[in-house]
Amino acid sequence: MTRGRGVLLAAAVVVCACARDRGAASTPGSAEERAADLVKESYHSPDLLPAAAYSWTAPDGTIFILVDVESGIQGVVQARADLWAVGDSAPVLVGRSDVMPSAATIGVFAFEDITRDGIPDLLGYVADSAGTAYPIFLAGARGAMAEQIEMAAPGFRLSADPEQPPRVFSGPQGPCAIRAWADEPAPDSLPAGWRYLPLRRAGQLGEPAATPPACQ
Repeated sequence: MTRGRGVLLAAAVVVCACARDRGAASTPGSAEERAADLVKESYHSPDLLPAAAYSWTAPDGTIFILVDVESGIQGVVQARADLWAVGDSAPVLVGRSDVMPSAATIGVFAFEDITRDGIPDLLGYVADSAGTAYPIFLAGARGAMAEQIEMAAPGFRLSADPEQPPRVFSGPQGPCAIRAWADEPAPDSLPAGWRYLPLRRAGQLGEPAATPPACQ
């Protein structure tokens, strides 16, 4: 697997309407920074604020940009994730998550091709306006990008604490699960501890288990 830049980009790429003129172009820098600026320019409505951007570069040179799009409407707290591809032509919107109500921001623990299908995936978190956060996994896809952790682990209280962050769990052949800390009480009646959500087809996750999967 070719790993890309799974980190929050520099200030020129973090697009914050409150910190800079939304119509101003950033100083040209890396290819990822220029790609993020191109994507930022695709947002024209004052009701949608591209708050942050994360990059991953595919082996063929295509730069994928994931944008945390937040509401610009006073009193409305919600966000969604937009996935763009930037090549030799104008940016192309690849996929989009559902709107996440009460989400003040979307953050990242890893942004890379975890599912090994050529499109990067987001292992991150959503935080509300009070700072309460929970982990999310958005498998990169063309069209709709469904949040997988909520579907695979209903009733579990999985931690997004930076001191115990979810991680990509890998074996000899690459990623095979998402590891996350589960607080008590848990639906499986086990003590608080790590749970492993195995990666399935099309980026879906299996139900949490306390035993690590046998990665092949």
